[in-house]
Amino acid sequence: MRLNLKRFTALLIVTLSLTACQSVNEQEETQPEATTEEQIKARALQDEFTRSMLKSAQETEKGYYTLESKTGEYEMLFPAGGEIDGIGYTRKGESSEAFLAGILYNDKTEALLRIKYTNALSNDETGIGYAKELLTNSIGEDMEFDRIDGKGKVTYVALFTMDEGLYGYAAYIHPDKGWGGVEIVYSGSCMDNPKSCGPEEEEFKKRAYKLISSVKF
Repeated sequence: MRLNLKRFTALLIVTLSLTACQSVNEQEETQPEATTEEQIKARALQDEFTRSMLKSAQETEKGYYTLESKTGEYEMLFPAGGEIDGIGYTRKGESSEAFLAGILYNDKTEALLRIKYTNALSNDETGIGYAKELLTNSIGEDMEFDRIDGKGKVTYVALFTMDEGLYGYAAYIHPDKGWGGVEIVYSGSCMDNPKSCGPEEEEFKKRAYKLISSVKF
């Protein structure tokens, strides 16, 4: 199945155009841990659904919070400028979860983050091969995956660049033991306004790998 670029672009525009409508007092009532001005202004805390998926209203490290999956099966870093599409979020108990998030960084560059988790796949050669095939089909482009071992997990990550102006990194991460894994697609687009492209290639890769490598089971 080919990636629906128009739908993803539309979702990204909608997600990144959302603003907080709550007053500071309302923020304080719903975010007792958010005590600093910087935290109150963070997009990830302004959106109620996004905030509900954060482990704490305190930053894990500068510019990032810890996202805790509602399946209870994994967690990962989440940018302070990120906002999850709560309407499109889906979950089936502890077995699967999927959501889309738009990210706005301090340098005004944007990115789209797609996350899918399932525990239906085994982590043997057959299951991993199938996971990579599903990821490749969703992007609609052949990809060459690099394997990264360590910290109780295995990561397969690949760069993709499409003619329509979409580019990014796709990854599948699974634990050393057990079943299941997380699929991540981190992308940017220069399709509508080339001047908005960014950041530089190395910084874009750094941001993508930071999220991908942060996944913990």
